[in-house]
Amino acid sequence: MQYPKVSIIIPVLNQKQHLQNAIESVINQIFTDYELIIIDGKSDDGTLDIIKKYESKISYWESTIDKNIYDAMNKGISKANGDWLYFLGADDKICKDAFQNIFSEELEDSILIFGNIIYQNNEEFNGELSNKLFIKNSIHHQGAVYHKRCFYAKKFNTQYSILADYDFNLSLFLENIKAYYFDFNFAICGNDGISKQKGWEHYKQEFDIKKNRLNAVQFIIYGSATLGKFLLNQIGVL
Repeated sequence: MQYPKVSIIIPVLNQKQHLQNAIESVINQIFTDYELIIIDGKSDDGTLDIIKKYESKISYWESTIDKNIYDAMNKGISKANGDWLYFLGADDKICKDAFQNIFSEELEDSILIFGNIIYQNNEEFNGELSNKLFIKNSIHHQGAVYHKRCFYAKKFNTQYSILADYDFNLSLFLENIKAYYFDFNFAICGNDGISKQKGWEHYKQEFDIKKNRLNAVQFIIYGSATLGKFLLNQIGVL
């Protein structure tokens, strides 16, 4: 059996109006050494009709109730055959030449590839693997490609229903993993992703992640920063 270079995993729940565009962006990209995996959370809005329409292009799909989006992503990881894994939101689109450009380079021993994304409202997000992760998630999920080795001993912590990707990225940074940055857009993303919903639960999860990941001194500094961000959000500054 010949295994694909990249497993592209789309978690979805009731996104009929967007999913077709996401799938089209996958099958119309220049890069072809991939498999497409779709994990549906038991949609009831016609999303399954879209999945079945493209069934010949999909390597694996299932429709089962999941705990949250990260539970769906973990299910996708367990079905992936690729050397690299990429998670695409159902309301996002892969840039046509992104993977072709990435895998034309010599990646050496990197286990994380990251870059930039652009939102549909033209807001840009430039990825950065640095101490900025102590403040917030500086790697966008649709701007990251993970080697399968990242998931040998762990997966996304479904306890964090909003920020499990931040928890995962922070853990990789603290492990001092080798990463490769590309200064171009990997994807065009929807404006309403779950991590952009900045209510108390968002900041609470960020606070708990820092509490569990950072040393005491780091937590005092950066945990306080999280509480400060929440207060600024409450008064409309953030």
